[in-house]
Amino acid sequence: MKTVSKRLLSLAIAMIIAITAAVPSFAVNDITWEALWATEYNNGVILFPGKDETEMNVSWYHSEYSEPKVIVSKSITFSDAKTFTGDCIETYDGDFANRATITGLEKGERYYYQCISGDFESNVYSFETDENPDEFSALYMTDIHVSYDKKDTEGINEELVRTAGLFNDITKEALLKNDDISIILSTGDQASEGLESEYKAFSSALAVKSIPVATTIGNHDRKGVAYKTFGNKPNEQKNATVSSYIGGNYWFTRGDVLFLVVDSNNASGIDHRKFVKEAVKANPDAKWKVMMAHHDLYSGRLPHRESENALLRILWAPIADEFGIDLVLLGHSHYYTVTNVLYNQKSVQPYSETMTDPEGTIYMVSGSISRPRDDDDIGLNDEWIGAWNTPDDRQIYNVLDFTEDSITVSSYYKGENDAFNKYTIVKTDKDGGHPDKISPLYNPIIRFIGTIYGFFNNIGVYDDLINKYGFDVDFFEIVF
Repeated sequence: MKTVSKRLLSLAIAMIIAITAAVPSFAVNDITWEALWATEYNNGVILFPGKDETEMNVSWYHSEYSEPKVIVSKSITFSDAKTFTGDCIETYDGDFANRATITGLEKGERYYYQCISGDFESNVYSFETDENPDEFSALYMTDIHVSYDKKDTEGINEELVRTAGLFNDITKEALLKNDDISIILSTGDQASEGLESEYKAFSSALAVKSIPVATTIGNHDRKGVAYKTFGNKPNEQKNATVSSYIGGNYWFTRGDVLFLVVDSNNASGIDHRKFVKEAVKANPDAKWKVMMAHHDLYSGRLPHRESENALLRILWAPIADEFGIDLVLLGHSHYYTVTNVLYNQKSVQPYSETMTDPEGTIYMVSGSISRPRDDDDIGLNDEWIGAWNTPDDRQIYNVLDFTEDSITVSSYYKGENDAFNKYTIVKTDKDGGHPDKISPLYNPIIRFIGTIYGFFNNIGVYDDLINKYGFDVDFFEIVF
C-alpha cells in the first residue's frame, strides 16, 4: 500500500516531465528550478545511453546499500510494468551509486519509469524512443563546469545551484528549438572539482530524466574520484593496459551512427587504438563514426596550450585517419572552432556550408557553458581552421541533426533564436570520401611511448589522491 500511494503521489510530477518531453515550450522559471533542485539533488536520477536504441541505462544515488530496481511501463498507471534490477556500488563519499539497464525498448514509444532502492522511491519520470533511429537530433555542449564553492559552507551552495541551473536552462532552450533531440553529448568537465555534489547537481537538471547523456572525462573531472561511480556507461573498454583512475573509453550506437567516447587525459595509445578497432569491428554496418573527447587538438586558440595540443594530435589524428572517423567533438579550450577537413594533420578540403564525401575528419570545439572565455589575445591555427567565433563571453550549444545521409550542425548562443554557424556533412555511401587507411611506422612507436607515459602519470595521480583525500586508494586500481 505504501508503494502504491507514494507512486500515485508522484504522478503529478510525472505528468509535468511527460509534458516537458513532449512539448518543449514548458517553462522552468527560477522558482521551479529551486523546487526541482529540492526534490532531485539528493537522489541524482539520470539517464545514460544503452548499447543501442533498444536499451536505456539509469543511474541514481541512495544513502544505503540495497538491490536497485527500475520499474518501467508504457502506462503512467504502471499497468503491465516490468522490473529491471541492477548493481549497487559504494562511493568514496559514503553514498551508494545504483545502476540498472532497461532492455527490450521498442521504436516510437513513451516509457514511464521509477527508481527504487530499499525505502527510497524516486518520482516517476518518462522518456521516449525514436520512431526512426536513423533520423534523430543530439544536443552537444562542453565544459559545463557545475561548480561547488568551497567558501560557501552554510546552507545551500549557491554556486552549485547557479551552475547546475545554467545547464538546466540551456537544455530547456535547446528543446524549444528542436523537440527531436533524443540524446545529449557532453565532452568533458561536467564538474569543476570532480566532487559527488557536483555530479548530483548536474543530475538535477530536468532534461536528463527524459533524455540520456553521454559524458566524457575531462581534466577537471579527474580532480576528484566521484566520476568513477557516477553514471552508467555502456560497452566500457575492458582489460586496458592503462586507463584513467575514474573510468575509460566506451561506445554505443544510435541507428547508423557509432559514437566512440574516449578519454583524452589518458595517453595510452595502444589501448585507444585497440578500443576503436574493436568497436568498429563490432559495428561493421555503421555509416557514421562520431568520436567524443575532451582536449582541443587543432584550434590553437590558447597559444600556451599549443605544445599540449601538438602531442595530442600525433596520438589521436592517426587513429581518426585509420578508422575513418567523420566528426570529432571536443572541448577544453572554451573557444568555438571547426576545422577544415583534415587528414594526416593537413587540410585536404576547405570548410564549407556543405561538405560532401569529405576526404578526412572534421574536428569541432564548442564553448563552455559556465565558464565562457572573452580574451582578445588568442592565437589561431589558420592552416587548419575553417570556422570560429569572436569571443564575447556567451554560452554556446549545438544541435546535431542526423539523417541516413547527412549530419547538420547548428551552433547557437544562449538566448538567441538563430544559429550563428551551420554546416552539413554529406556521405553518398558508407565510406564517403575517406582515403585508404594508412598506419605509418612511427604511429605504433608513438602509441607505445604514450602508454608508458600513461602508466607513470597514473602513479603521480595516485600520490595526489592520497594527499587530497587522506585515505588509501587501491594502487593497482589507479595505475592500471
